[in-house]
Amino acid sequence: MTEEDTVLIDTLLVPDPDADEEMGTSSEAIADEDLQDSRLLLVRRAIEAIELEGTQGGIVQLVCTFQPGDGARFTSAQFRLRLSAPEGIRAIDLAPRSIDDPNPVEFTLNHKGQLGVTSLPVPLDPKIEMEVNRKFAKYHCRVQGSGEGTNMLRWDFRENPDRKDGIGQEQVLTITLPVTGQITGEALVSARLARPGLGGKIDAIRDLIFGVSQNKRVYPLAFEIPSIPSPMGIGKFMRLF
Repeated sequence: MTEEDTVLIDTLLVPDPDADEEMGTSSEAIADEDLQDSRLLLVRRAIEAIELEGTQGGIVQLVCTFQPGDGARFTSAQFRLRLSAPEGIRAIDLAPRSIDDPNPVEFTLNHKGQLGVTSLPVPLDPKIEMEVNRKFAKYHCRVQGSGEGTNMLRWDFRENPDRKDGIGQEQVLTITLPVTGQITGEALVSARLARPGLGGKIDAIRDLIFGVSQNKRVYPLAFEIPSIPSPMGIGKFMRLF
């Protein structure tokens, strides 16, 4: 995380009582005391005004990090962002839509606010990657995104079923909006934590959610898109065309 990043959420994840009830005794569950270090970190990496064919809009780039407790891994997770204000707000586009490639990718943005993801044909040299790591992203797992044209944006993350090494840490998420100014909404999260079973037994699992307050499974969010682009602009985060 750099000085430009802004923390939006940094909170523990707690057991989903509905999932616990459904699971019953059919699977071994991870004990409550082994869940204490499992958390979600959401950082706003970039927020900029953009020109949209004669009107002003904005782009927001988030970094979502699912942090498992010691000795465990997240096998799947879902992050949802529900936009609530200004009234009638709808996202123009979101990225990534579909990723199943361990190589670095570059985000692209056109004059209509439409996003794309371009996979590099070969991996970046480690030295180059460190120098331009904010312009490229890697996804350790499969990612599916949906919700363009709506106020509910959703990304699903699933580990590789053969490797079984979790969904990884950083997930870079980008959205474009047809407005500037104050944006409010709420995040919803669900994630499955797994811990290797003893003696070759099947993994112990537990489904986790936000624990903001009793019977409230959402986390409020707010950010402000400036009215004019900054001198550096969004070009340092993606390729414009």
